Amino acid sequence: MTVSSNQLTQEILAFMAVIHECHANTNFANDRSVYAQDLMAAMGWIAALQAGKGAAEVVSEIKSPQTDKQFGDYWRQGEWGDKQADALKKLQTSL
Repeated sequence: MTVSSNQLTQEILAFMAVIHECHANTNFANDRSVYAQDLMAAMGWIAALQAGKGAAEVVSEIKSPQTDKQFGDYWRQGEWGDKQADALKKLQTSL
């Protein structure tokens, strides 16, 4: 499936909204800095699109094993870690 830059931006923003919710609601202080880093990484995808990087390249990055490791690690504690991992899977399958 080919995705436009605008559609990809909207999908990334929806993913970022979940990360923001996790950051705001986790009961584990150590996880807050990790969620903040994850927000910055996702913002990097939007910045790359704005700088002219092709949507296909950004999609490839989103679907990469490195992204799975960064955003999908289950060591984040509690329901918020699971919620972010689920949101990542949803993002990846929507592209």
